[in-house]
Order: sequence, then C-alpha cells, then structure tokens
Amino acid sequence: MASPGGSREIPAAFAEPDSDDEEAPPVDTTFLDLLCIAADTVMKRDARIRYEQRLAEEAKYHKKIAKRFALDLHSDQIPKNIFQEQSKEEEKEEEEEEEEEEDQVNGKGIKSLFNEAKEAIEKRRTDSDEYTSSSIGIELNLTKVKEVPTLMEMSLRVLADNSEAITSLNLVPDHLRTKLSNLVSSKRKLDTRFMKLLIQGSPSEISVKNCVDIEEKDLANILCDCNRVSLKVLNLDLCGRAMTENVITEFLKRSPNGFPYLTKLSLQGAFCLTNNGLALIARSAPLLRNINLSYCSYLTSRAVKILADNFGSTLRGLNIGGCQGIIPSNVFKRSLRKFEKLSYLSVAGLNSIHDVVAAFVASRGSNLTHLSLASCTYLNDGTMWTVGRCCPNLEVLDISQLDYLTDASLKEITNGCRSLKSVRFTRNRFSDEAVAAFLEVSGGSLTQLFLDHVRDVGQETALSLANTCNRLRYLDLSWCRKLTEEDLRRILSCCSLLRSLKLFGWMQVRDEFLEELSGSPVHIVGLKMTSLFAHLDDFYTSVDDKFF
Repeated sequence: MASPGGSREIPAAFAEPDSDDEEAPPVDTTFLDLLCIAADTVMKRDARIRYEQRLAEEAKYHKKIAKRFALDLHSDQIPKNIFQEQSKEEEKEEEEEEEEEEDQVNGKGIKSLFNEAKEAIEKRRTDSDEYTSSSIGIELNLTKVKEVPTLMEMSLRVLADNSEAITSLNLVPDHLRTKLSNLVSSKRKLDTRFMKLLIQGSPSEISVKNCVDIEEKDLANILCDCNRVSLKVLNLDLCGRAMTENVITEFLKRSPNGFPYLTKLSLQGAFCLTNNGLALIARSAPLLRNINLSYCSYLTSRAVKILADNFGSTLRGLNIGGCQGIIPSNVFKRSLRKFEKLSYLSVAGLNSIHDVVAAFVASRGSNLTHLSLASCTYLNDGTMWTVGRCCPNLEVLDISQLDYLTDASLKEITNGCRSLKSVRFTRNRFSDEAVAAFLEVSGGSLTQLFLDHVRDVGQETALSLANTCNRLRYLDLSWCRKLTEEDLRRILSCCSLLRSLKLFGWMQVRDEFLEELSGSPVHIVGLKMTSLFAHLDDFYTSVDDKFF
C-alpha cells in the first residue's frame, strides 16, 4: 500500500539485506517458496482428514445396509411402523450428513480433536450433579516412603563439602565427575585447583555449571592441559569473564588441532564471547553437533551465520536464547534456514522474531523435537499456526510469557503436535476450557507440565489432569488460585506417577490441608514453613540434558 508521502513500503520478502556479511539476491523468492511449502503441508493434512472421514462414512453406510438387510430377513415378525420410523431417522441423518458436506466445502466442517474435546468438556460441565457426586470421598495416599540415600550419594555429598581436600580424581568415571562437579558448583567452591582435578585422566566429558571464579589465564592453561583427543563433551557455563577471544587465540596457538572430536559444547553466560571468538571455536571443533550459547550478549546475527556456514548440514542442537545482540535480519533468517537437521532450537527471550521463526518452522519444522519460544515479544497466534501444522514430531515446547497468544494457539498445538511430553504455559492467558481440552487430547503422553501463573486454570483443568495425565511426573501449579483443595486432592489421588509438585502462592487453602499434604509421597515445593530456596533444587529434570 502507498504511504501518505506517496512512496511504497518494501515487502518483508524483498527487504534490504543485512549489512554485516552478504548481499541479498536481486529477487528473493524464498519467502514465497516457504508459503507454498506451508500451504502444501496444510493441503496434505486436510486431505488426510477428509480421507479418514470418508472411511468413517463408508463404514457407517455399510452398517446401515447390514441393518436393513437383517430387518428385511425378519420383516414378517416386525410391525410396519418400525420401518416407517427407521426411514424417518435415516432421512434426518442424511440431511445432517449433507449439511456437514456443505460445511466441509466451505472450509468449516473439518472437526478438530480440540473442538471435540471442548464439546465434551461443555457437556461435562452441564452435568453438575454427576460432578458433585464424583468428587465426594477422594482420599489421599499419605503413606510417605522414606527413601534412604545410597552410599554413592552420601559419599558425593561428603566429597563436595570437603572438595579442598581432594587430591586426585583419576579412575573416577565421567558421570561421577559430573555429579561431583555439579555439587561443588552449587556450593560456590569450584576454583582453578578443582578444575585441574577434573581434567586428570583423559576424561571424555568435562562439565562445570559455574565457572565464575576462573580467570582468563587459568582457563587457557586448563584447555591446553586437557586431553583434547578424548574430549567429546565440554560444558563451561557462566564462564563470562574468562572466555574471551584472547583466551581462544592463545589456546589455538599452543594447540593448533583444537578439539578434533568434540561434539557438545555449552558456553552459557559467556558474555565476553565475540563473533570472532566463535569463528575460531567453530574451526577448531569440526564435529560439533550441539552448542549452547544462551546469554552470550556480544553475539550478533553474524554468529548464527558462522555456525550455519560451518555446521549447516550437521548441527542438531542450537540454543541462542537471551542473546540480545541477535536481532531480526535477512542474514539471521537465511542462516537459520541452512540448518538442515536441527532438532533442538531455543530462541527464548529474542525480540520481534516471529517472522524468522515462522519461516524456519515452515521449511525445517518436521525435524524439530524441542522448541523454546519463551518470552519472544510479539509472537502471536499466526506463528503458532505454523508450529502446529509444520512440527508433527515436537516433544518439548516452551511458550511461556507470550502475551499475544490466545486459545487459538492452543487449538493448533493440540491438533498438530501429537507427541508432546513436556510443555510450559507459564504466564499465558489461556482459558480453563482450552487447557482442559488440550489435556484431554495430549495429556496421556505428558511427563512434565508447567501451568504456573496461568490464572484461569480451574476445575475443568483439574478434572482433565486427573482423567488423562497418568504418566505425569512433574507438575507446577504455582499461583493457580482458582483451584481448590478438592481439585488438588483429585489430582494427587489420580496421578499415581507424580514425583514433584510446585505450589507456590497457594493462599486459598486451609493450613490443615497443607499440613496434610506434607505427608504425601509426592515431593511438594512451595508449602508454608519450607525453605525459600527449595525451588532451586534440581527436582525437575531439564530437557536440555539430552543435548547439552
């Protein structure tokens, strides 16, 4: 459309290229190609639905013929008025089928699983007498089994408390080194001396959650002293002031071959890492498959281009969440689409990237199993429409704190993403009926569910949780103040595999009931008189563990 000044706006597909690296082709038709791919995906899905409906109609028709044939065989014993009533019923059914066919032609009649679930919930709600009678007499299992810690767990805790006395970790397996390192990191006792212990004995994995106290010079020496041939996993989180371009350059001068067999790298919180430093790392680790660069604030869209040029056909996991230097641009959009086999993607906290996400999902969404879009400003129902139709294999989805999402987004996710195991709906505006409908369809496969600060969650969600989520192990209902004691009692009595439950902000229940919950075998966090830091316990298994 023409602007008030008479000039024309340039469409997004033909916008000027990012000035960082490369010029755009004279006419970029990739956006139109992606729209065609998305349209083709939708057409195939609709055709499959129509095919299934046609099979159901044929089965119904054959059933009618069989019934009529059976009645004809015994027509002498059946009064004629029965045939007249039957014919009237058949005429009504035929009229209804014709109306449904007309609706399908107009694009209205393809019934979604989400809509069917909402209808069932509405019917359940109207039957209030049945709900009242079924909610009486629910008893909690308060037989709390005290788990005795294993000798290994107690030994690791003692070692972590006295880490300054450890002189060697030779012959200690990698998984025990990682556990010990995590415990020492949580106590803020990890220093250069302990890092040197971790690299002893040529480990294949070095994992440190907190490298805050490591200096530049010390990190360069540690990287040079470790056995780089055997190293496959390197996690140096919160290494902000130590991971600089100078350290990487010094390391490559002393070790020109770099990390020839490194496959996983996590540099979360490396706020001094630059694009040039990342380019050096990319050249020194040719077999890299998963990389975590979350909260690396100096990185820009050029960093994504560097990774795409080096690992476009091989990278499986990419986390660039919280990298505020990465802004929407043509370079970012084109680079992201170069990742052909990406199954894990986190762009949490990036602003105004809804178009970039939609373009990537439309072209590569079928490979995605883990997707985090939390706190992505301006992400809307249109983006989730693309996710629902192009990500059929999605197992983990984080759409927390997205103010522009409505129940329409939940409908697309429910109908399209049928393999979900972990979802985060934190601080969203979904209605109680929409969340309940989602659980009715997808609740049977869920193991983790986060509904904290979803204020409209209420009775219907509680009923669907109890009825369908029989595999649920981790549940967060913090600040869901429309839920009642009876709802929580129902959930705890029906979700037999539930291991951990968060209940921060539950001020609507009696103190006696909270005391009763303290005897539950489920690990409940957020009750009164519990530690303020209890929510920091690693009770929720991170979905990132599979990739980083």
